[in-house]
Amino acid sequence: MSYRAVARKDFQDAVRSRWIWVLSALFIVAFAGPALLRFTLGIGLGDTNEASGITVLFIQFMKEGTAILVPIIAIVVGYASITRERESGTLKLLLSLPHSRGDVVLGKVLGRSAVVALPIAIGFLVAGLVLIPAASGGAVSRFAAFALLTVVLGVVFVGLAVGISAASETDRQAMVGSVGLFLLTSLFWGTASGRIASALNEYAGVSVQQQYLVELGLKVVNPVAAYKTLVDSLVYASQMEARQQLFGFFLFFDPAAAEALGDELPVVFTDPVIAALLVLWFVVPVYVGMTVFERVDL
Repeated sequence: MSYRAVARKDFQDAVRSRWIWVLSALFIVAFAGPALLRFTLGIGLGDTNEASGITVLFIQFMKEGTAILVPIIAIVVGYASITRERESGTLKLLLSLPHSRGDVVLGKVLGRSAVVALPIAIGFLVAGLVLIPAASGGAVSRFAAFALLTVVLGVVFVGLAVGISAASETDRQAMVGSVGLFLLTSLFWGTASGRIASALNEYAGVSVQQQYLVELGLKVVNPVAAYKTLVDSLVYASQMEARQQLFGFFLFFDPAAAEALGDELPVVFTDPVIAALLVLWFVVPVYVGMTVFERVDL
């Protein structure tokens, strides 16, 4: 199919420009570096339970870093995917071939997703070879699921960046839009969610429990928070405990939130629903960007 040809060319261009190798080296250092501390400190060697515990701690520790690093890399890879060709004039040449505009957008999404996903997978593979040989099967499955979720996060932000690029006229517009979205999801969303929920409690008379439920609902809509809480579901005993971690940082959380949320998790906050929300962050921007791109005058 035509979109496959676009995706293949995009990926091959990344290989020729050494993007793949640079990103692979970056993710190997980022993921395998902390894992090497296991050998440097002699932790977990020959002890299955201790090695499994270190693997879980690795997931909890790395979650915060991957939630920042992976979206940044994905945005850098994807934000100029269409606007740069539009500004240089090569886009018209590409469209003169048997490619529709939809083929171009979808091909760019697939090609750039591969450019991000493959180095992440390589980084996790190297980290896994260092970290999990002595770990139990449960720890290995958690590690594999963490790697898969991180790949999904990268692909989601590639879709966001390419969608914005398809809907933008210039590289500058695409960069501002992509960076603005990153800042919103990574820095401001959580604070805004808390303030909105507090305002509802103070001025609209909602109960404390409803306040925390509203705040939780606003938080999990954020793709970065959705990724984090899905990762937390891999290491905590219940999904409710995983949701409670959104009200804190690393291993520290707000005990008031735990008390207010209680023990029963509403179905809208379960893992399948949150995973579906994360997928929508990929599908909707790509669809909107494709729709806008189909209608613009090049």
